[in-house]
Amino acid sequence: MNIAIYCGSSFGNDKIYEESAKLAAQKLAAQKLNIVYGGSLQGLMGVFSNESLKYGNYVTGVITYDLVSKEIENTNISKIYKVDTMNQRKEKMEELSDAFIALPGGYGTFEEVFDVISSAQIGYHKKPVAFFNVNGYYDKLIEFLRNCINEGFIKKDYVDMIIVSDDIDEIIKKILTYKAPKDKWVK
Repeated sequence: MNIAIYCGSSFGNDKIYEESAKLAAQKLAAQKLNIVYGGSLQGLMGVFSNESLKYGNYVTGVITYDLVSKEIENTNISKIYKVDTMNQRKEKMEELSDAFIALPGGYGTFEEVFDVISSAQIGYHKKPVAFFNVNGYYDKLIEFLRNCINEGFIKKDYVDMIIVSDDIDEIIKKILTYKAPKDKWVK
């Protein structure tokens, strides 16, 4: 099973983010859950990929040619795909992955995870999506999504389908036992 990891190319302001990325990498490796990620050495991306390799996990990177020089490609990983655009990067990561976990990150992380959440809602895939809610990082986002339910823009099932936890073991368990909701447009 391949798990896409979306996370920051920065470290964040608290050491807990780096420590949690290392822990998650260790736990996924222990379960023989391979990693697909953005291919960079920078920030949490680099920490996660290198920690995964340290524990013998198979790590696949997907990076744009433009970002190879800007983000410093991790040449130590098991396999790397180089693509022309960010859209191709997202598509390739989704194609290669059986599940998705978002760790703390910025705009790129948000874009990637919301793309796969939207695709799951429509029924383009039935793969689980999780937020590793380290240090309450995603609390306000989940609060916002609950408000979207209250305002009638997202159905409750499509917020509830998102796995949210600060416990990586719980996330892994829920990914392995995930059952997708009915597609949005299926009557």
